[in-house]
Amino acid sequence: MTAIPVHRARDSAALRRKRAWSIRASWWQGLLLALPMIAMLAMLVLYPLILVFIEASSGAAPLERYLDVFRDPASLRALTTTIADSLIVTVLVGIGAFAVAWTLHITRRHWLRTLLWVVTLVPMFLGVVVKNYAIYILLSSNGPINAVLEAMGGSVALLYTDAAVVIGIGYSLLPYGILSTYAAIGHIKSGLLTAAESMGATRLTAFWTVAVPMARNGLLASMALVFVLSIGFYVTPILLGGPRTAFVATYISQQINARYDFPAAAASAAVLLVVAVVVVGSALLMVGGR
Repeated sequence: MTAIPVHRARDSAALRRKRAWSIRASWWQGLLLALPMIAMLAMLVLYPLILVFIEASSGAAPLERYLDVFRDPASLRALTTTIADSLIVTVLVGIGAFAVAWTLHITRRHWLRTLLWVVTLVPMFLGVVVKNYAIYILLSSNGPINAVLEAMGGSVALLYTDAAVVIGIGYSLLPYGILSTYAAIGHIKSGLLTAAESMGATRLTAFWTVAVPMARNGLLASMALVFVLSIGFYVTPILLGGPRTAFVATYISQQINARYDFPAAAASAAVLLVVAVVVVGSALLMVGGR
């Protein structure tokens, strides 16, 4: 039998170790795996956004179109309505999402946890028209809310108002706020609140001084997500708000379909995109990249 040299045996063992499977892929392997997603983002997101800015900047005076977004009364009114209503939706959804997510996090009642999960997830499987029509029925003049108010001796016009738009958008975005907030507060241990209470703090003080600071970053990120989603709503402002509560998306539709002014519509879309980027960037600065 021929003996294998020692150096060849060592080289063979080293080669086997180099070819051993590792959970950590090299940078080029990771790039190859991410290449289909990068290509899709480039074609479906980056390229259309570049076209928007090119269309808005075309012509002899490209900056004038951006300035017209703030100088035109109708455009400025749509922009201010969009930002104001979206801020209200963000605050209300943030409060409601944190309350529901915290209850899901600490409750030991299985029936309550199941009920909250059903209430959270079912609206996500409903179409936009179905959800808006449900809100429309609730807020209409002959709906259940006004029926209760009339029984109490009063009546309020809820439909075709900013409040109706806020309710409709908030109802659609509340599940997103709950899920993102719940994921952010999952690391908070309930034992920390118990320890604070054992040191003399009340339940409210322990919650406000322990849970809220630890959940601040996740809550801010969730609210940024809700705001960015809310400024792009199109169907809800039309169905529930009417022409008096036109969002920027509705105004862009009018510029394209009624005026055929594609550069002006692109300028409005670019301004709205800049607002979203500023909000997301501010949220990243406040909560950190992680």
